[in-house]
Amino acid sequence: MAKRNPQKPAAVKHGFLEYLLLSVLLLVVLVTAWTLYDNGIIDTFIELIKGAL
Repeated sequence: MAKRNPQKPAAVKHGFLEYLLLSVLLLVVLVTAWTLYDNGIIDTFIELIKGAL
């Protein structure tokens, strides 16, 4: 029986599409966070906490 040379699994290479999707996701998160901040979400939470105390 012939011996086979054990082959190492190929390394996973990240493609352009994965980086594009990651960039789009990051942009969506940043825009959402900025929109909430700009609409006064922090002030709303502070007022809710003050009202509960």
